[in-house]
Amino acid sequence: MPPKNERHGDRAPLDVYVNKVIDGVPHLARTRNISRGGLFLHRLLEPAAPDGARIAVEIVLPGHDDVLWVDAEVVRDDRGGAGLRFVDLAPRDAAVIDAYVSSARER
Repeated sequence: MPPKNERHGDRAPLDVYVNKVIDGVPHLARTRNISRGGLFLHRLLEPAAPDGARIAVEIVLPGHDDVLWVDAEVVRDDRGGAGLRFVDLAPRDAAVIDAYVSSARER
């Protein structure tokens, strides 16, 4: 198994607001980038989550109407934001993310 902070796959810039659910409480967060393996969130007002914490994220990608609910693990959380790795990503959600990343590379 690769180290948990190693990135996999192409990343695409993503500047949208998402709901980041920590301990059952939703918090508004802003994304910086996304890949099939995970995403980076800028910290707004939400509390820090320890490395290894499991959280849920509600995402609507630009150009898609579907709401994605993904489970993620915190691999890095500091004052600037949090790096999250997707856990058990559903094939449908993976396909939507792959399509978004692919289209972002073509722009």
